[in-house]
Amino acid sequence: MFIRKAISRRGFLFQGALAAGALATRRTWAAPPPSRTVTMAIIGAGGRGRQMLPVFLNQPGVRFLAVCDAVRERREWAKQQIDAFNGNADCAVYDDYRELLARPDIDAVYIATGDRWHARLSIAAMRAGKDVYCEKPISLSIAEGEAVMRAAELYQRIYQGGVQRRNVGNFKTAMKLAQSGRLGRVHTVHAGMATMGRSAVNHYLPEQPLPPRGDLFWDMWVGPAPMRAYNSAYVMKSAWHAEYDFHGDLSEWGSHTIDLCQLALGRELTAPTKYVPIGPEEVHAFYPDGVKMVLRRKFKDTCGIRLEGDEGWVETDDSGSVYVSDPLFLEGHTIVHEDWCRPVAHPAEFIACIRSRLQASAPADSLHMTHVACHAATVAFHLNRAMDFDLKSFTFPGHADATKLLVRSDRAPWKLEG
Repeated sequence: MFIRKAISRRGFLFQGALAAGALATRRTWAAPPPSRTVTMAIIGAGGRGRQMLPVFLNQPGVRFLAVCDAVRERREWAKQQIDAFNGNADCAVYDDYRELLARPDIDAVYIATGDRWHARLSIAAMRAGKDVYCEKPISLSIAEGEAVMRAAELYQRIYQGGVQRRNVGNFKTAMKLAQSGRLGRVHTVHAGMATMGRSAVNHYLPEQPLPPRGDLFWDMWVGPAPMRAYNSAYVMKSAWHAEYDFHGDLSEWGSHTIDLCQLALGRELTAPTKYVPIGPEEVHAFYPDGVKMVLRRKFKDTCGIRLEGDEGWVETDDSGSVYVSDPLFLEGHTIVHEDWCRPVAHPAEFIACIRSRLQASAPADSLHMTHVACHAATVAFHLNRAMDFDLKSFTFPGHADATKLLVRSDRAPWKLEG
């Protein structure tokens, strides 16, 4: 099986951790840890940022100094939250991330912008010497994922992707069962998709008058995506989720569920090599040895996964419930569930890793190939075409039109670097 050579040095050996029940050998960065107080900033204070900012604020020994958002209302909301928590009025506000990253007194950033910005902001922050917790997906293209991975290695920064279910008890239990051999040889895994095809095309909402720069930095908000006319629904009603230019489609949920399936199989450094759409709500993906991954709707709850082996199966989702073919599989397991909306373990691990300089459990190299699978599956699904995928060249051999769709916009001046 092909394993991407560029990422063979794992930041976190998850397979060994699942088997041993403890952290495996992890890379240690040479950079010295910050002082006892970890200083942070948030970039992107919309939907997910509003959910997670209180979690980060309440981490022991963490102090937020600044917020950046292209939307005035959102940065003012975040400043109010931070100032109220800190008991002062010192939180700085920015609508240009470059000014924030130029500050030497900030140790780390939490990135919760729209998908189109995740890779470039992560790279810029690591280049500026900041550690990064970035919401998923980590990339909208294979090139973006590779650039994030290279930047983390080059600048020796702690990078934690926002795939918090890696640290949630019911999902860890399901993966441990697969890794332990209790299920026998795992031959089929299922990755839940709450939506499929949501952003297969652009809809281009009607143009509205553009607010002044002080209220909305539109060029910054659009970022590396192709420029388009302003409509408030993109910004204030999250209509960007339905636009191809702004959204990753299957990577929205696959960044969680494909990731968990790959970890359960011990294959986070590779990806399936054949993708076969099955109707409007399903894609089958195959590894070279025949192991099948089913991307599908209709789980009991969001982020469902199902792992099937010769001797049994396990299924779980965001409800926290763990379903098994044999109740004996769960004997001896204590399952600690966390609300996906405001998880604590994953951010807490990030803060601990900033201090220890041990790489976190969701580093860029471990996440990149999951996103390769997401991007390849999305293209096959959008074209409704069964195709082989070459992991050495990251192409669909014999399908030049499909390979072109793996590339995303790189609008100046927000060019991809790293």
